[in-house]
Amino acid sequence: MSIVKVIFFVFLISSCSLSELHKIESQNNYSVKVETPNDRYNKYLGERLKRLFFVKDNLKESYILKTNIIIQTKKTLAVNGSNQLKSTRAKVEYELINKNTNRTIKSGSIFTSPALSSSSSSFYSQQKSTEHIKERLVKSSAKSLFMRINIILRKLI
Repeated sequence: MSIVKVIFFVFLISSCSLSELHKIESQNNYSVKVETPNDRYNKYLGERLKRLFFVKDNLKESYILKTNIIIQTKKTLAVNGSNQLKSTRAKVEYELINKNTNRTIKSGSIFTSPALSSSSSSFYSQQKSTEHIKERLVKSSAKSLFMRINIILRKLI
């Protein structure tokens, strides 16, 4: 009998939480058009943001988000001083524009924390490691920017 109570309790909690999530998601009555430059990581950032800003209803786009990501890699020293590490950091510049009034609502920059990669003897492994780090930084930058823009837009509405 206790197993039935536990299953009922889990079902009750999950159904309540899912209905609240649906209410929160349905509150988005705006649509954001994302514009980025045409290089590799900017396109990747744009696609990540388009997925995050996806709206099921066919709403008219009321905001334009112009973004640009700049990825910088610097050489740093390791703890023992013999091996060199690479520190990679991303900076996302953004501008949120109201499409109807053509006014800038908010603009600024987001910086990611540096990611370290070790140097290896193989050039291929160094290159692949740097590419993976850059992709992870773009992904985390997109999430941070989405959360910031979402907060700004919810304050406006």
